Formats: sequence, C-alpha cells, structure tokens
Amino acid sequence: MHRRTFLTGALAGAGAAAFRSDSAAQVPAPARPSGDIPAAAAAAGQGPAPVAPEKIRRVAIMTLDYNSVLKLPWDTAPAPGKTLALLEVPQYYRDNYGVTNIEFQHSHLAQGTSDPDPAFLKELKSKLDAAGVHANQINLEIGVITQLSTAEAREAWLARARKWADAAPVLGVTRLLINQTGLTDANKNDAIAAWKGIQDYAKPKGIKISVEPRPFSSTAYGPPADYPNRAHVVWGLLQECAEASGGYTNLDFGRTGRFVNQQQLHDAIHGTLKTNSGNLHVKTSPQWDLGTAVRFTESLGYKGLYTIEVDFDPAVRVIYNTVLANVA
Repeated sequence: MHRRTFLTGALAGAGAAAFRSDSAAQVPAPARPSGDIPAAAAAAGQGPAPVAPEKIRRVAIMTLDYNSVLKLPWDTAPAPGKTLALLEVPQYYRDNYGVTNIEFQHSHLAQGTSDPDPAFLKELKSKLDAAGVHANQINLEIGVITQLSTAEAREAWLARARKWADAAPVLGVTRLLINQTGLTDANKNDAIAAWKGIQDYAKPKGIKISVEPRPFSSTAYGPPADYPNRAHVVWGLLQECAEASGGYTNLDFGRTGRFVNQQQLHDAIHGTLKTNSGNLHVKTSPQWDLGTAVRFTESLGYKGLYTIEVDFDPAVRVIYNTVLANVA
C-alpha cells in the first residue's frame, strides 16, 4: 500500500488538524517491499501499513469484527455469506493488516454453552503459530456477574469460568474479559465476589481477569443522558470493583453515549489506567476524536494494545489507520 493511501485514511479517521499538528513526529517508516504483501491484498489497496513494525504490534483486532462473514467449525449448513473460516483468521489478519494480536469471542471457540475443547484450541494454536500471531484475549459472554445474587448462582458461573481459565494457556492467552453489564451500587458486592473468585483462581496461571464499562442496561440511575454523576456510573464503579477484587480494567472507548465529550473520555482513561490489563477497545464517535484520545493515552505512558472493535474491513481500516497515525 502506498504511503499516500495510508495518510489519506489516517486523516479521515483522526481529523486533519489533529494529524497535522503531530505530523513531524509521525513520519512513517519506509513501506515494505511490495513482494512482502500478498498480491490480492495489494490489489485491494490493503496490506500492512507502511509504519515501523513496533507500531503495528500495538494493534489488535477482534474476531467479533468479522462475525457476519465468519464460518465457525461447527457451521455445517450452507451459508454463502460466511466466507472467512475461523482457522484462516490468523493469516488473514497478518496478510491484510500485519497485525499479530487477535482477540477472540468465546462463542467463536466453543459452540453454545459447550466447554472449551483443548484439542480444537491446539489446532487453532498451530494456525496462530504458523502466522506468527498471538491470541491476546478471550471475551467470555458466559453470564453477567452483576446477576449472581446467590451463592449457588455464583458457584455455577465460577465453575464454567474456571474451565476457560484452565483452557486459556493452550492458546497462550493471558487475559479473559468477563461481563458486568448493569453494574450499580446495589449489585456491586455480587460482582466483586464473582470477579475476585475467578481472579484468585486465574492469577497463579498468569491470567488477568478484566471488565469493561457496560452501564447502559441499568435503569437504577435513570436514562444514560441524565446520569447525575456520569463518571461514577460509567467507570468509577468499575474501577472500585477492580481494586476490591484484585482484577483489571479494559476501558472501552465506546460509541455514542458512553462518553459525551473528549474530557469525559480522557478522565476515564486516566482514572482506570492503574488497573488496566494492557488492553483497550477502540472505535469512533462523533462526540470525541479517537486520534486525540490515543495521543492522550500515550502521553500517560500507556504501552499496551489498542484492540479494534468495529464491523468488518472498511471500518477496521479506518480505526487501524487512526491508531497508527497517533501511537507513539
């Protein structure tokens, strides 16, 4: 891909004025020789961006981004739109983006309520290794920790979560994201108990258990636009529970509504950084600028991953270009 193509995409994603102000510090490294980029990717104007490899190593891409076209091993019925096999994803990410970090949905690794299958995970690990790609996180949608109000419910959830903590090392995964949708002051103790239970189990395995801000399913504080203390509801409770449980945070920059201006997003980045797992979820919003947020995060000394969470290739490319144009 030509340097001009990359810069044009970066300007579209980051905002021209913001990019120009830092352009002297963001001069890309020479492009890779065209022979190093697969012909199909080059013909489509794709391929890894012409920047230093250490910058691309700061980017991860979710399998969730390709959910609409992803063909899972147990998908046996004809599905013309399912064009990307899960086992092909590591090489696809490497060829098209140069990205060496993949974040998996647990539902892409096990069907329905099935437990993880070590044999399948070993097969997938061989594909990761062959592509030179690392699985950086699994997102566990196996139940909501704010809804475990009895010891029996919590133990049932923990029993399933422990199986994923046991299986994660097969893929080389050191981060598991759990779901705390609807966290409130009223249910935070239930959330802390479950979170601490799985973190204590996973810690000896070198695994960090993290959560992201998901406040919007709760009506406890009224409509999101009317939260009396947005910082407390959106990320303050999350931070409090992380510290109480010994767990970690995975800030999601969100789309419209989570952070309604640049300052709110920056406050959340700064406020949750001390418990950050080494991973952030990034996308765009008309209410704040992603390039500005990345530069602010970098100014705080952040050295972790920016994991792209949008839908499919055109949108992924915009976020990819914006992050690379602004990462240190």
